[in-house]
Amino acid sequence: MFLSLLSFNVFANEKISGVWGFAIGSTQGTYFRQILEQANKEQNKYEFVFEHKPGAGGAIASQYVIGQHPKNIILAHSAAFFVRPNLYPDTQYNFNQFKPLMVMGFAPAVLVSKNKSLDEILKQKKLSIATAGAGSSTHLMAETFAKTLKGKDVVMVHFKDTNEAFLSVMGGHTDLTFEFLGDAVAKAITDTKFLGLTGKTTYNKISLLKDVGFKDMEHLSGIFAIYVNKDMSNSTFNELQTVLLKAEKSESVQNLYKRDFTSKDAYMQTPGDFTNWYNSTVRQYKELTKDIKLN
Repeated sequence: MFLSLLSFNVFANEKISGVWGFAIGSTQGTYFRQILEQANKEQNKYEFVFEHKPGAGGAIASQYVIGQHPKNIILAHSAAFFVRPNLYPDTQYNFNQFKPLMVMGFAPAVLVSKNKSLDEILKQKKLSIATAGAGSSTHLMAETFAKTLKGKDVVMVHFKDTNEAFLSVMGGHTDLTFEFLGDAVAKAITDTKFLGLTGKTTYNKISLLKDVGFKDMEHLSGIFAIYVNKDMSNSTFNELQTVLLKAEKSESVQNLYKRDFTSKDAYMQTPGDFTNWYNSTVRQYKELTKDIKLN
């Protein structure tokens, strides 16, 4: 009996929790799960288990990861990772507590209305913008967009996730929302109007917001990356990075990226690449959020 138990312990996989802090059915959550599933197929040392910790613009998931042992947990997050600590100083995590494991990609967001053009929206003296929650990436997009609407009464309406925000607009309860393009295409109905894209690259002949007078919107996009506690050992970090980068190259994951219009620069493949990107993005989002005044 002793020998059989010892044998089991020697050959048992090491469990790694993969934590996601947003809607479980979102495209981005789906391709994080697919990376973990692919990684489980390709090696036997680690068993990756998807764990869902939604709420507070992803802050609950971030705080949860910091509170666990650094050896066996990873965090997948959106651009909200860089937003919330800047907008909400009482957020209980900071950038020095994490290090980037890998970037999954960058995805454009589209400004959405129900059957109204951008010109019609801009003629309104009062308008409402639905977001995926206070401190989320779509909240920053909404605040950045609203900064340019001088003399208008703009109300932010916060929901649990982008799905609820999108349904609010399609139900006629709010005027606008920002939704990631892949999700917006999948959820669009007859009355859905795509008014403009964030970022610098156009898709499906949708105008870029930067080209129609909203230049600050070119710096905003969906960021989907995986982080670990800074205290994770270098050996574990390097092994996990190798495993997940290999899993990411699978056809199943790449097809999900394409469906979501997600891409990344080819150079982003090494710890140094991701660290440089991380430090630069921390600085960039500090600058992007500095003039945002929350009510």
